Amino acid sequence: MESEFSCTLCGRCCNGFGRYIRIDQQTGNTYRCTLTLTKETFRAIPDPGRSDLLKDRSYFRDHPHACPFLRKEDEERIICTIHGSRPRFCRDYVCCTGRIGRDSVICGEMKGRRDIRTDDPDLLRRWSELVALYGGSDDAVWKQQVQEALQKDGYEVVYYA
Repeated sequence: MESEFSCTLCGRCCNGFGRYIRIDQQTGNTYRCTLTLTKETFRAIPDPGRSDLLKDRSYFRDHPHACPFLRKEDEERIICTIHGSRPRFCRDYVCCTGRIGRDSVICGEMKGRRDIRTDDPDLLRRWSELVALYGGSDDAVWKQQVQEALQKDGYEVVYYA
């Protein structure tokens, strides 16, 4: 089973980052910004072909706290319009904490601390049970319990460091 993280372009990781990324100044197509969590300043430059998409602010009607550079590209893809110049915090952030598979086929992706993305109804049901049982535990206990329970159910569990 593949063990490297790959972004699914769901946008969930960045839908709250607007509270922390402040645009201090715009000069042409360049933005001087501050990441208020770390006090890091950075220059944001729209990726090639993204300037027009960046002008469309309709995404914020439904996601008022989203990163100011996040946009809906199409019905399935939420993208960072400054991906090439995003701050270090964003470069280091990984929203997918691991994958769950069976017979070397990925069945689900663990998102954040206690969420899952899956089309497998049995895995979704079992995940809900595990959240009810262990969801309030600290992360180390949670990961151990999930891994043990899902392995007993025939799943492979791979966590990212």
